[in-house]
Amino acid sequence: MKKFALIFIILLCQNLAWGANFVINNDEILSQKVSQKLNEIGSELYEKSGINLVVGVYKDGELDTLLKEQNLSSPFAFLALIRDKKRVEIFSDSKTSELFNKEQILSPNPESGTIIPILVSKNGKDVYNAAILNGYADIAEQIAGSLNLSLESGIGSSNKTTLNFLRIFIYALIGLFVVIIFYKKVKNG
Repeated sequence: MKKFALIFIILLCQNLAWGANFVINNDEILSQKVSQKLNEIGSELYEKSGINLVVGVYKDGELDTLLKEQNLSSPFAFLALIRDKKRVEIFSDSKTSELFNKEQILSPNPESGTIIPILVSKNGKDVYNAAILNGYADIAEQIAGSLNLSLESGIGSSNKTTLNFLRIFIYALIGLFVVIIFYKKVKNG
């Protein structure tokens, strides 16, 4: 009986520590696995910084109304996606907004944006999982970086690094071919 009580107390304490829900997925647009990862990142960010980073993914609604329903107190950031209206927005209090680059995260350019390029490039249910996970993690990592914190649960920028490396490699290859062609024309000239 004592073992059962001890296990119950341990599980209760874990639920209190990890009980905060940083993901609103009532319409079940996101997968359970992605929701768990988002909660993990949000919980770690909240523990280390006190900033409440919440994401809401909805089938329909109005952005301002959805923000008001959350009744978030400062410091906070709220990433909202309305699937049927194809709308994405990031809300935050004034101090938190200084800790991340909203325009970069919501940029439609594939080189910098982490949400919109994914949403417009693919179709299907997985597109929302990828876009929200990348955007949420980017916000969390920028906030943590601004506060000189590191997130163990973050997903990092490995995808961006790989794409940038490939882009540089391709441009260098094209440049090399141009130089070779120019050299041959001058030599044969």
